[in-house]
Amino acid sequence: MSFINPAFFWAMFTISIPIIIHLINFRRHKTLYFSNTRFLENIRKETKTKTKLKQILILISRILTIAMLVIAFAGPFIPIKQGNNNKLSNLNIVYLDNSFSMENTGKKGKLFEQAQQIAQEIAYNSANSTKHFLITNDLLPEHQYFSDRNAFINNINQTSISPSPFKLNEVILKANANVPKEQTANLYVISDMQKTFLENISTKLNENINLIFVPLKAEKLNNIFIDSIWFESVSHKLNMSETLVARLVNSSEEDFYEQSLQLFINDSLKAVAGFNIEANETKDIEIEYTNTQIGFIEARLEIIDYPITYDNTMYFNYNVSETSKILIINNEKPNRWLTALYDSDSENFDLQQVKLGREQNENFNNYNLIILNSFSEISTGLSANLLEYTENGGSLIFIPHRNLKISSINSFLNLFNAGNFTEQSIQNTRIASIEYEHELFKNVFIKKEKQSEMPIVANSHKFNTFSSSSVREVLNLENNTSLLLAGNYGSGKIYIISAAIDESNSEFVKSAIFAPAFYNMALNSQISNQLYSTIKAVAKVEIKSDKEILSSDIFKLTDKTNFEILTPHRYANKKIIIDIPQQIINSGTYSLYKTEEYISPISLNYDRSESVLEFVNASDLDKLIVEKFDNKAKLINTDKSDFTLALKKFADGKPLWQIFVLLAFIFICCEIAFARLIK
Repeated sequence: MSFINPAFFWAMFTISIPIIIHLINFRRHKTLYFSNTRFLENIRKETKTKTKLKQILILISRILTIAMLVIAFAGPFIPIKQGNNNKLSNLNIVYLDNSFSMENTGKKGKLFEQAQQIAQEIAYNSANSTKHFLITNDLLPEHQYFSDRNAFINNINQTSISPSPFKLNEVILKANANVPKEQTANLYVISDMQKTFLENISTKLNENINLIFVPLKAEKLNNIFIDSIWFESVSHKLNMSETLVARLVNSSEEDFYEQSLQLFINDSLKAVAGFNIEANETKDIEIEYTNTQIGFIEARLEIIDYPITYDNTMYFNYNVSETSKILIINNEKPNRWLTALYDSDSENFDLQQVKLGREQNENFNNYNLIILNSFSEISTGLSANLLEYTENGGSLIFIPHRNLKISSINSFLNLFNAGNFTEQSIQNTRIASIEYEHELFKNVFIKKEKQSEMPIVANSHKFNTFSSSSVREVLNLENNTSLLLAGNYGSGKIYIISAAIDESNSEFVKSAIFAPAFYNMALNSQISNQLYSTIKAVAKVEIKSDKEILSSDIFKLTDKTNFEILTPHRYANKKIIIDIPQQIINSGTYSLYKTEEYISPISLNYDRSESVLEFVNASDLDKLIVEKFDNKAKLINTDKSDFTLALKKFADGKPLWQIFVLLAFIFICCEIAFARLIK
């Protein structure tokens, strides 16, 4: 047993009052005169004994009455044992879940409003001397210290829904760091207990902290959300038809019909797609439209869903470029087929050609695509520059000469972990298969070509890919050898042709396969930034830039409401790496400036991790308490009518003052009985 106000035991000195009264009464007596006391001797002795007994019993009753009242006012209680801690806590740490999922509704209204009310009740049901510490998903400066009841309640009232998700592991770390070892604290976790919140609990709670789960339950768990988006094509051109794919998720047990997905381009409605989605279904919806302007495009997708609305909108941006800049490095004379292909479409391609040995390596990053035409060998210096160019996002096409210096070319290709040419040559072999789903040939052919209609390649080199290579076959010959391979390296792309592009292979060059392949290689070489990023604690956005950025440069983000904030940055590998400040809490498309120079749009969306409405129920929480907290944490049922009493119990332990008041009353009754019944 412990006491809330042990200092009140000083009042025990009042026990001396009935003792003093008893002693005074004991000395008082009357003298009575009798002529003969012989017959009164026995009566006197008997009366004196009863009187002494009566006075002692009354004294004991008075002493015990005062003692019971003093103990009652000292606040006796039995501590609720949590962990190895039996001490009364004078510190409260309250985690108030203000994530998006708390916008859902329960029996008593919105879960977040219920959580605020419970946090206030915790404060009101604690002693006046108790200090309170508030943890929210925002990690605001005013929440970084213990405060009194009034300041704590004021912080609760000012808390709003936050876009930042949080995990119990982080709550425990925060509590451990803020409770001194010599003190004890109650940690209340008020949350809807999503599965994502309770994942990967690895931090052990300090022994001087008592953990109390306060789960809230939503009545209706329906939510449709936009999970992610992407384009079918990586390049974007003026008057080009786009196919945008949106992945929608129905995180509920209910089917939804005749819903609409709306696409807005620069705040104007561009296209609408209708859809039906069944319970717990994930569905990809395509929207087709045409680019009608060049430059940066700011866009968003929207659906209508209630009550959780934060994940109904997905912001994104992309760049519609005027031309793809192409550099052909010719080992011999210019290739007339490539020249004709790219020069014939000056609206989409800006072609430059140089003789091998006259290229300027420092200018490689000015081009989207570099073609190595008819190379028989390649120097180590040029190899290193092309490797850096590809790593930084450039696209590279390698076309071999009929006479290869195998060791030199293989040393170059080994840098990309692509594969090796062999000494074996392949003669007069028909193309056997096309990877129609590859980006180079997707939507190119209305019907698949029959093998008998495929062109014949007069001569080519045998190429073997590494098992760990990122390149894959796009065109294959009949003898199971590769003609065209494509893959990614770093931020860029690499394409390898195993046959020379010359007169000897004119049937292949003049076929319906050659032009689309090289045309799409150039189109897909456009360097594109991220469509969007996510608002979270350590959000970063990478923007490709050929211009070197200094650490002293000042970058800022602004939006259409005149919000403006400076943002940290770094420059590495031809990329500006922007750290998104935690002060940005609203989704949308922001504008990035270097001082007053416009750089790029940056689209930020809320984290979708809480959009899947999966929760841990009471029985699962009990299992979690046993497995992760050695059965030393407690669980409060918020649905019960005695919820407030349960909070009081956790704050003060099991109170015993009522028992001692009852005992005091019993001893008063005993005193009265002794005085009346003992004559």
